[in-house]
Amino acid sequence: MRTGTTFSSQGSGGAGMALAGLVTLTAACASGGGAPPLTGAAAETLFAGLSGVWELDESSSANPPKFQIRNDPTEALHLDDMEQARQIVARMAEEAIQRVKADLKPILEVWLQLPSTLILRVDEERLVYVPTPGRSMEMPMSGEWIWQDPERQSVRARVYWDGDRLALERRAGSRGQVRSVLEIVDGRLQISRTIRVPRMSSPAPPFVLMYDRDEGGE
Repeated sequence: MRTGTTFSSQGSGGAGMALAGLVTLTAACASGGGAPPLTGAAAETLFAGLSGVWELDESSSANPPKFQIRNDPTEALHLDDMEQARQIVARMAEEAIQRVKADLKPILEVWLQLPSTLILRVDEERLVYVPTPGRSMEMPMSGEWIWQDPERQSVRARVYWDGDRLALERRAGSRGQVRSVLEIVDGRLQISRTIRVPRMSSPAPPFVLMYDRDEGGE
């Protein structure tokens, strides 16, 4: 059985106004763009290469890059008392920081997740993604969306083709998306992860996670 409830409608949700420039955050079968899905022997080879138990190699995995959120225009303050103005600005800044943190929390949790062990099971029908720690997901290779967290229904997930590679995309309404491209490089699993959130000052560069196959965990 699949993990989560599948659906096809787009999620909704606003990011809210914030003085976010004050905050620095550390920040398709599968259908979609790219070449047509692989089939036959090529698909079987790819699936066999990805399937297995993988252990994170922290020494060759890059840390997430930092990114900044753009300022939003705010109403001008017209106050004669400078101390009162300072206090109001400080309070507004703190409220903005808390709004940004709360608004982006679901997608940032996905972005910053670093599974120490990752189990993959891939075939023509589904991809099973089991991170440790984390929540197991079973996604259809049709590109259909599922709820990553069926209880909270805060993050959707799907798997799709990026040329001859598989990509895992997760979205938190309109509050951002994380895209992970999975491929085998010199016998190792490489996951290139990128993030997009509202009002990013500039695109954050991808960061790369490297995994070694755990032969004993097969």
